[in-house]
Amino acid sequence: MSYVLGIDQGHSETRAALSDAEGRILAFGTANGACHSRHGMNVAMRTINQAALDALDRAGRTADEVGIMYCGLTGADWPDEYELLHKHLLALNLTRNVRVTNDTIIALRGGTWADYGAIVIAGSGANCAIQSPRGEEFIYHFYHDCDLQGGIAIGERALKAVYRAQTGREPATKLTPRVLAKIGKSDVDHLLRADVEGRLSQDEVKEIAPLVFEAAYEGDWVACQIIRAFGEGLAELVAAGLVRFEMAGLEVDVVLSGNIFKGPGHLVEEVMIAGIHMVAPQARLVNARYEPVVGAILLALEALDIDITDRVRQNIEASSKALGLIRIPS
Repeated sequence: MSYVLGIDQGHSETRAALSDAEGRILAFGTANGACHSRHGMNVAMRTINQAALDALDRAGRTADEVGIMYCGLTGADWPDEYELLHKHLLALNLTRNVRVTNDTIIALRGGTWADYGAIVIAGSGANCAIQSPRGEEFIYHFYHDCDLQGGIAIGERALKAVYRAQTGREPATKLTPRVLAKIGKSDVDHLLRADVEGRLSQDEVKEIAPLVFEAAYEGDWVACQIIRAFGEGLAELVAAGLVRFEMAGLEVDVVLSGNIFKGPGHLVEEVMIAGIHMVAPQARLVNARYEPVVGAILLALEALDIDITDRVRQNIEASSKALGLIRIPS
């Protein structure tokens, strides 16, 4: 029997899942996150190899039984990078049948059974992609605005709001004491100085994002405005992509993936759907059911011309649940 290997490589973690041809996911392996353009190709390939071998070992299978490896990789941004990544993935000798795509595409497939739609990923960073019914694809990549880059961007917006509140240009906000406590600073002056001098790490800034959702959920006006602006920006990305491919009149799933969409309340989603419906009234938001690595498995099966029947769907669902690959429990 030939098995399929799905890979999801992000900055935080690299994941691999091994499935049989019937959609039964047998094992799930992990390694450190990496991006070839940031950490180097050798590091990126090493972590993919580690995650893949981990999955194979857990399943009691070997690389020569793998019929295809489908990889969704962060940092796969330019056309020439796809060819370069493909070459290095082949060199891992896990299989001779390797497919490469951006990690947004496997996340989209993990959130909808349709072969077209839109995906918004918002975790530490963010991205957005559109696939048309004709197979066209647009991924925002570096066209994705800096102030929409997931948790890092929300954290930076929160810092700016705290500074504005300190100078009276913004109303007082619950964010001020919460951010100070989180960062470990006694007052806003010390916080600002640490920021200006580059002593706040990206991880520290990212960890401010949950505080914004908590404060917004409690009705803090400043926090609500941050979330609202963020949601409006994401809606703009999706709407423009749907218009690009003449999909505004379709019933289309807009898949949400990433930790930002696991926060308390639904303000981001409410703002997004209002903005999207101005252009595409039949669009619907779908919080991705499966982790992106499951989307890689589905794309791998389809690449082998395996029909995604009800039986395959049932196997995907049952095995994903058993392995903890359900993103949002029903």
